[in-house]
Amino acid sequence: MTDIAVDMNGACPRTMADLATWLRGLPEGTSLPARGVADYLEGLVGKPVQAVPTADSQPRLPWAALLWLVPPATRVGIAELAEAVGRPKSWVYRHTSQTGECPRLPHRKLDGELVFVVGEVRPWLLEHEVVVVDHRLGGPRYSGRTPSSRRGRCAP
Repeated sequence: MTDIAVDMNGACPRTMADLATWLRGLPEGTSLPARGVADYLEGLVGKPVQAVPTADSQPRLPWAALLWLVPPATRVGIAELAEAVGRPKSWVYRHTSQTGECPRLPHRKLDGELVFVVGEVRPWLLEHEVVVVDHRLGGPRYSGRTPSSRRGRCAP
């Protein structure tokens, strides 16, 4: 063990509780070298100290899943919505254009940037998708717009 946790009497804490008591007994503002504390803790625990996971190291769900999981008031931008629907950004722009022939996505502008409220986008997606029922369940069936009603670049 290192000499980091040796008090003036030469006593070393042998447990985590002893170490906590020893640390509380130090004068306010005492600085200790982090590496020394980590080495000492490894000696008490008997295994290397693991790094604390950060938000960056946590797995992140894709927007295709998050779109249906986040609160309805969640606002997303063009990139997140494009990822969520599996389409390029140009698809999102086509569906927000006033002059285009595509069905318009519900959207807002904030400082000139397009913003989408998830709770408004979800029903729009459900209304505009074409659902094809598996042929094993009685043949192909469609709900919503039929494949023949798709218009070129506006196809979902």
